Amino acid sequence: MTNTQRTLVVCYSRTGTTRTVADAIARALDNADREPLQDTVNRGGLRGYLRSAMDGIFGRRTVLTGTRRDPRAYDLVVVGTPVWFGALSSPARTYLEENAGRFPAVAFFLTHGATGREKVFAQMQRASGARPLALLSVREADVARGAFAPSVATFVKELAHAATPLTPGASATAH
Repeated sequence: MTNTQRTLVVCYSRTGTTRTVADAIARALDNADREPLQDTVNRGGLRGYLRSAMDGIFGRRTVLTGTRRDPRAYDLVVVGTPVWFGALSSPARTYLEENAGRFPAVAFFLTHGATGREKVFAQMQRASGARPLALLSVREADVARGAFAPSVATFVKELAHAATPLTPGASATAH
């Protein structure tokens, strides 16, 4: 990434796992600006977990609060989400749909248990109306072990060399 390129890292994180990856990406991108997505729905505990699962499965949107940064003010917006039962999280879906057509360039990352990567990347592309420059997939277990830094480094390198957008599944992802 060039020193003059303005980058925004946006993510939703219910448990902190996706936020951990977002923070590592932002640091690797010369301390990019960060925009955590704040959901108005309480997603804590078992009830929140089940509600999140249903919202992801049925492709529901939510109401976000506190979003301050305009993606049009940046050269690149990196958006991250956890995978919810093989689907895009409601907060990330809402953000991408609300800002569709406003992204100068995007890259996507996600955290997951084991499955749903390609489907969620495709959902992110559809929701944003933009083709990503790079994709990163990180297993939750790798985040818990602190074993995801090489994947972030590869992702950042791909962004630095990105010339054309990728279709979902075209980038090597960490498993």
